Amino acid sequence: MENLEDDVEATINYLISKQEDFDKVMQISREIIRESAQAITYIHIGRDPSKLIKELDSKVAELKRIDKDFKYNTLQAYQEYSEAMILYGIKNGREIPTQKAVGVDNDAYLMGLMDAVGELKREIIDCLSAGKIKDAEFYFEKMRNIYDSTRSIRFAEAVLQGFRHKQDTARIQIENAGSEILSFKGRVAK
Repeated sequence: MENLEDDVEATINYLISKQEDFDKVMQISREIIRESAQAITYIHIGRDPSKLIKELDSKVAELKRIDKDFKYNTLQAYQEYSEAMILYGIKNGREIPTQKAVGVDNDAYLMGLMDAVGELKREIIDCLSAGKIKDAEFYFEKMRNIYDSTRSIRFAEAVLQGFRHKQDTARIQIENAGSEILSFKGRVAK
């Protein structure tokens, strides 16, 4: 009986530790999601997100150290971080950051790419509102590059959950953005 009690006590201690890790993972994940959204907002309104990006980088590094048992629970945080880093890279470096540069796994990077398409559409609308057609066309080209690069990705929902829906949404956003640009050019030409 004593061995059983020792085993149960050891298991309880293990589970207490695992619960503490889970709680920390969830807290950091929520912070990453919230701060990634804030970074995207900063980028759109022209506010410097550098400090926030550094904080995000630090939190992502911390999350990577403790998330091994909770990958399912951290995907959204990495996905939102990817989206912010991709938009930030395009706005500042003028190129789409690679997966290695973003530093997340395949699923999170692909999902972040698809979500970044929507943020680029917002940039296009802002550019058109300001009469900056060349900038709008630049962002449109990045949207198309993302979509064209991922167009052939077709896997079962169980393998890449939610991707097809995001891909379809990206295609619609690209079509709408293209129409907005053509409409703007038509108005300017008159």
